[in-house]
Amino acid sequence: MSNHDFWVAKIRRNKERDKEEQKKLASMGWHCITVWECELKPAKREETLDSIAFTLNHIWLQDHGAKAIIYPNEETDPPIPMAAEDSAFP
Repeated sequence: MSNHDFWVAKIRRNKERDKEEQKKLASMGWHCITVWECELKPAKREETLDSIAFTLNHIWLQDHGAKAIIYPNEETDPPIPMAAEDSAFP
């Protein structure tokens, strides 16, 4: 087996192992995010960090349930004073 074949097989086995471990962790209620070292190099770092933040927010909303914002019905609910209105600060 050539050096190339060795590395291809090794990486394939590592990915398969990682998937199995992630499945086990998911069954215990954990979330896994894989970040490759190359994704943290300066040219890609900001994009990677933004992606991680987006993913973490998405996971949190899924786990905790996004609550809908309910706005008052002007006909039936009392108005909510806004900070910019004089009536908000007597």
